[in-house]
Amino acid sequence: MIERIGHKAVLIYPEFDTQDTFWSYAKSLKMYAPPGEFGLPKRLLPPLGLMGLFNHLKPYYDELCLIDKNIDPRSISEFIDDADHVYIGGMMAQEQSLIKLALEVKKVKKVLIVGGTAISPQSPLMQIADHLLENEAEGVIDELLEGLGKGNAKKYYKGGFNSPENFFQPDYAAINMQNYVHMAVQISRGCPERCEFCDIPSRFGKAFRVTPWQKTEQSFQQMKDLGWTGQVFIVDDNFIGHPRKALEVLKSLYKIGEKIGYHHPKYTELTLRLADESPVMAELRHWFHKANFINGFYGVETPNEASLLETDKRQNLRGERSLVEKLRFISEQTGAGVMMGMIYGFDHDSDESVQEFIDFVNASHAPIVMAGLLNALPCTPLITRMQREGRMIKASSGNNSDGIINFIPYNFSVQQAEQNYLRILQGIYHPQAYFKRVMRHLELIDPDLQSNYRAGNESLAYLYKILSKKHALTYWRYLPAALTIANRRCGFNTPGYIAIVAEFFSLCGQYTHFSSQINAQRKNIAQRNYSDSQSISWRELQVKEMEA
Repeated sequence: MIERIGHKAVLIYPEFDTQDTFWSYAKSLKMYAPPGEFGLPKRLLPPLGLMGLFNHLKPYYDELCLIDKNIDPRSISEFIDDADHVYIGGMMAQEQSLIKLALEVKKVKKVLIVGGTAISPQSPLMQIADHLLENEAEGVIDELLEGLGKGNAKKYYKGGFNSPENFFQPDYAAINMQNYVHMAVQISRGCPERCEFCDIPSRFGKAFRVTPWQKTEQSFQQMKDLGWTGQVFIVDDNFIGHPRKALEVLKSLYKIGEKIGYHHPKYTELTLRLADESPVMAELRHWFHKANFINGFYGVETPNEASLLETDKRQNLRGERSLVEKLRFISEQTGAGVMMGMIYGFDHDSDESVQEFIDFVNASHAPIVMAGLLNALPCTPLITRMQREGRMIKASSGNNSDGIINFIPYNFSVQQAEQNYLRILQGIYHPQAYFKRVMRHLELIDPDLQSNYRAGNESLAYLYKILSKKHALTYWRYLPAALTIANRRCGFNTPGYIAIVAEFFSLCGQYTHFSSQINAQRKNIAQRNYSDSQSISWRELQVKEMEA
């Protein structure tokens, strides 16, 4: 029998250290969307990990409180004054905010537990927090809670790879869902691929661990019961990491939608293996559509074949189709849009490959492209190699779109890398290039998937703001082309027509965000002072050392 270990626990999700990141959409949400309940802009996604912890802690406390500092500006002091324990969880991109909150909690002498991917034995939080949890918490949380109850909890707990039956079940009632643009569900963990720059295999393993479908059903049922009909991000590391298991997941998601009476629009992260010609991938594409996936985020990384081989991203080189053809084939087969993750800064990249990068993106139909500079993250083969070669400069911020490279590049200097990154952003988010991709996207997506959720509230107010505020002239310029596509594909004023036009306006709002990101990067890079060592490539440095 579980015994209570305290009256009250407070769970806190820190602010991101840089509020306006690629995935925050901070400026565009502030401009176009109604604010959250506390007057701040909504956030894209809720704190899913803490929502799971919240649910797990219910039997241990009389009262629980979850605070997301990204949407709640109130001081934490009014919540923690009568708390027995304070839990803070966050990622590397929240580390500075996490430390600040931790100091505030310890100032009033509360018992502090911290966890998340920001935690390691080298973390500054070792000197602040009472107890720390590294990696997956499910396997060690009960040991910690028992220790808290008996007064003999350890300082540091390191979680292993847990059975999916033990994955935390999030409680969506722990938050006000209207503070967020999308909801989130995790169905699987782990990825069998071995990309050199990725920390997923070391943190969450190569085995593909799938949540029992009953738990997934519970999540979607609760979201529906609470009134959520918007998009749901399946936050898996690689949704098709195990194709046959992924196929069963898709079939289960379809059955869940039928059972609860609503198929939530979904999107997820996966690899270009979805374009493979194998029978199982053909089935996956069929069920991807049937389970109402409207988008997918694909780790394309680079059009440079030598760089793909260098980073062991061999799955992108499978088959006869080019990368652009694979992306198009996926949309043709599934009706879903594609988003791309792209990286510049591999050893085989060069100044000359910048234009190749830009041309590749602009030949695709992916409007949304997260382009980042390569960073060597903890727990990756890449950081091991960079440390061995003596090329590390500093730890990564965890923000993959901050325009900073944290090691000495091979073929160009740090300064050149960061300036080339700005060139890439300007090249792929130039209005003409962006809206050409938008039009290709509108030609390929299945409007029946889109129309299931596009007729939402506040649409007229959103439309007015899009066509009257920043970049309005640009949006007016491309609107006729979008209307023509919608009319030709679906007929005037049909549900499909409305869905395509609504998608166009959504992508206009997102362009406002990307434009603000480029302006911020331009200012940041212009203000940076580069040392002599940051103005020379690793290759040139090696030559100089040999000549000395």
